[in-house]
Amino acid sequence: MATDTDRLDRSDRLTVIRNLLAKAEASDYPEEAEAFTAKASELMARHAIDEAMLWAAGRDADSTISERFVVVHRPFVAQKSLLVDAVARAYGCSAIRISGDDDRHSRVALVGFETDLAFVETLVTSLLVQLVTSMTAHHPGPATSGAATAAWRRSFISAFAEEVRRRLDADVARARRDHDGDHHDEDGSGAAGPSVSVVLARRNERVADEVRSRYPFLRTSRVSRGTSSDGHRRGTRAGRTADLGGPRLGGRAALGAAV
Repeated sequence: MATDTDRLDRSDRLTVIRNLLAKAEASDYPEEAEAFTAKASELMARHAIDEAMLWAAGRDADSTISERFVVVHRPFVAQKSLLVDAVARAYGCSAIRISGDDDRHSRVALVGFETDLAFVETLVTSLLVQLVTSMTAHHPGPATSGAATAAWRRSFISAFAEEVRRRLDADVARARRDHDGDHHDEDGSGAAGPSVSVVLARRNERVADEVRSRYPFLRTSRVSRGTSSDGHRRGTRAGRTADLGGPRLGGRAALGAAV
C-alpha cells in the first residue's frame, strides 16, 4: 500500500517537473530551454520507474489497469497515432487505433496502469499541440501539388514521432540503469530486490493480457511514413527540441487538428 510519504514524494516531484517545463516554455534562449526540458524528462522517467517499483513491492494501493481515449483529429491520423504509440510504449502502456470513427477524427485507446495513463495522456496532449505548431512553422512554403504537401506532412509527423520515441526510450533506459545501480548490493548481486527490467516486464505482461481481453481481434496495419526527405529532416529537428511533457495537467485529450 502506498504511504503518505510516497504520495508526498510524488506530489513534490510532479511540482518540480511542472516548474521545469514552465521555465522551458517561458525561456527566450534555446539552450536554456533545452536544459530545462532535458531535466524534466529525466525526472519523468525516474518517476515512472519509482511507480513501477512501488507496485512490485506491494506498496502502491492503485494497481488498476484501465483504459482512456485520446481523440486525434484528421488528416494524417495514422501518422499522428505513431506519436501516441511512442509515448504509450515508453511508459508501459499500449495504444490501439480505433477504426470506424467519423470523418473528422479518430480515437486511440490507451491501456495501462492508472499511474502511467495519467502521465501518458498529459504528455500526448502536449506533444500533439507541439506537433501541429511545429509543422506549420517549419513548412518551407507552398508545394507544387496537394500530393507533395501531403507527402511532406506525413514525413514530418513520422520523423517527429520517431525522434520523440528515441528521446523517451533513452531517458527511461538511463533511469533503469541508475535505479538498478543505486539498489544493487556492493557485490553487484542485486539481492536488494528485482531489477527494473524484470518489474517492467511483469507490468508489460499484465497490460498485454488486458489488451487481449479488451481487443481479442486486433490486427496490425502499415503506416506510410512519407517520401519527403525535407519533411523528414525538419520533423526530426522539431522532435529533437520538443518539450517532453506539459505543465497543463488535466488538459484536453482531443488535439492534433488539421493545419
